[in-house]
Amino acid sequence: MGSQQHLHKLLAAAGGPLAQLLHASHKQAALLTQVRERLPDDLAAALRSAALDRGCLRLSVAGGAWATRLRFLAPQLCRRLEDWPHGPVETIEVRVTVPAGAGTCVTQTAPAPLSSASRQHLEAVAQSAIDPRLAAALRSLARSAEGPADSADI
Repeated sequence: MGSQQHLHKLLAAAGGPLAQLLHASHKQAALLTQVRERLPDDLAAALRSAALDRGCLRLSVAGGAWATRLRFLAPQLCRRLEDWPHGPVETIEVRVTVPAGAGTCVTQTAPAPLSSASRQHLEAVAQSAIDPRLAAALRSLARSAEGPADSADI
């Protein structure tokens, strides 16, 4: 149980090593809340973080559509933030962030096979190509993209 008391002292101590971090976290949360209060409700809900650095307000949102809308509203937001206690806002930068835990799983689908007409066209272009590397690549593509024999055109 001594370790639990020590952790409490570490977290609660005014001059402790985590005091500055805790203070910065509260300041960041207050800044985010104040920015959200000046935005429409749906846009405020999409806002993930806010940071102010030398007159530049950096905002991150949940998606591209929200970012576009926020960029459109940036001049109005600057005017709304003229009198706030954190200092003047001269510029607003908007970024899109991926929510924590959202993996970037990309599923690949097999390419559609080429028709015999497409393969013949690739062979014809390969025969007329001046560059031998291009001709070889086109022939390779025509051979590797075997498709159903009855598909006449794509």
